[in-house]
Amino acid sequence: MILDRNYSVNAPEYFAPLPDLAMALERIGLDPGGDYAPSRENLQKIMLAHMMTVPYETLDCCDYMRHVDYAPEHLFEKFVLNRRGGYCFEINGFFMAILEALGYQCYALAGRLLFGRPVYNLMGHRTTVVTIGERRYLCDVGYGAGCAEGPVDIDEPGIQDVLGSLFSIRHHEGGQFGDITLVKHTADGTESDFYTVYLRPHTLLEFIAPNELTQKSDRRVVRLRTETGSIAVDGTVFRRKVNGEVFEEDITSYPQFYKILTEEFKMIVPRMSFSKTWPRQLAWGDRL
Repeated sequence: MILDRNYSVNAPEYFAPLPDLAMALERIGLDPGGDYAPSRENLQKIMLAHMMTVPYETLDCCDYMRHVDYAPEHLFEKFVLNRRGGYCFEINGFFMAILEALGYQCYALAGRLLFGRPVYNLMGHRTTVVTIGERRYLCDVGYGAGCAEGPVDIDEPGIQDVLGSLFSIRHHEGGQFGDITLVKHTADGTESDFYTVYLRPHTLLEFIAPNELTQKSDRRVVRLRTETGSIAVDGTVFRRKVNGEVFEEDITSYPQFYKILTEEFKMIVPRMSFSKTWPRQLAWGDRL
């Protein structure tokens, strides 16, 4: 675990509120003057708005070689002022900060990504539990597209329809690899374990080591939910999904990539002038 000048987790800014709630709401396409008081309906509205405006992306790891810092003030600068996105430690942190500012009762928790694989990986994911009345909801905006796009009731025993996709919660005996698993179901009756999580509240300190490990990934991903499907960059391919039909375009240069980021994802990003080659060849030693 790295604890150096890049981190100041014990500093007050890590526990400070968002600098400006109104600007954060505008960033996710919501009217700052609207009513977002705690309710399942409002929670659904906030989640969907967030997923359609803030992309999941790993550019700091793969292209900018920047250390990822998930303190609220850093997230505000990156997401609101520069219209960027981030990966789960950042994006779910920004989402939770908005909820807390709106008066929701919520906390962060850590999990293991599965994506249908039987192997239980290291803790490498951050998500959120929101409590409304007597109900607990698993809420995750950390993928941009593909996960449940609304609250999943943790205590509901059956399959839940979440904006047309089917999910359920499996509770574990003993909790060796987590307390619950989010399970994704398909229309033909098959199911796939999405991830498993521990339900106890996690502090920011517990995300330091997983965040450091995640930064070493060399997989370039940018992904955003749209009205008709999704748009995504996967390595050197730009992919657009429209009503179930997929269109692909090869990315062959940084100018082309820059155009996609600024025009398709509406990001404010610096020009990638550090390398004339596409894509840049990465090495772990370049990152930290």
